[in-house]
Amino acid sequence: MSSDLAADVAAELAALRRRVDVLESQDRIRRLRNSFHDFVNTDRWAEIGRLFTEDAELDYDYLGRASGRAAVGEFFAAIPRLLPADAGAPFVRQFVHGHSVEVDGDAGDTATGTSHLFATPIYHGTSFLFSGRFADTYARVDGEWLFASVTLEIWYSVPLAEGWATGERHRMSL
Repeated sequence: MSSDLAADVAAELAALRRRVDVLESQDRIRRLRNSFHDFVNTDRWAEIGRLFTEDAELDYDYLGRASGRAAVGEFFAAIPRLLPADAGAPFVRQFVHGHSVEVDGDAGDTATGTSHLFATPIYHGTSFLFSGRFADTYARVDGEWLFASVTLEIWYSVPLAEGWATGERHRMSL
């Protein structure tokens, strides 16, 4: 094999490895986002913190912020106390869609993504509609993809019976 051909094959192999890594990373990141919502939907609030990096940042719009894995974990672990429902435990069901992921950098150890949220919580005995958009950054730490930051832009959080047509589109608080 000529040295030019060997160099071409090596370059093509490197490019294919990078493409496979990007595709596998996108899949793992989508599974990370899905795990987050599965933990919410199955009332596993205390497990959410482990999905974040040690220095993670969380910005949940007017609902609150947290810095660091421990604080993010505490933020979510507190939700059962802060989001009461008639039966004692919070009832939140979230549906995420439109998740796009872009793997960044030559090393491919960081990424960004956006997704859309529709949720149907019970808040103080009232059925609510909740929607917004997540803007995330991700980091690969020891081979595992984690949230480095999560920013939620809340479009509306309103009682089902009232809807979001009024000027007051944010009616929940934690």
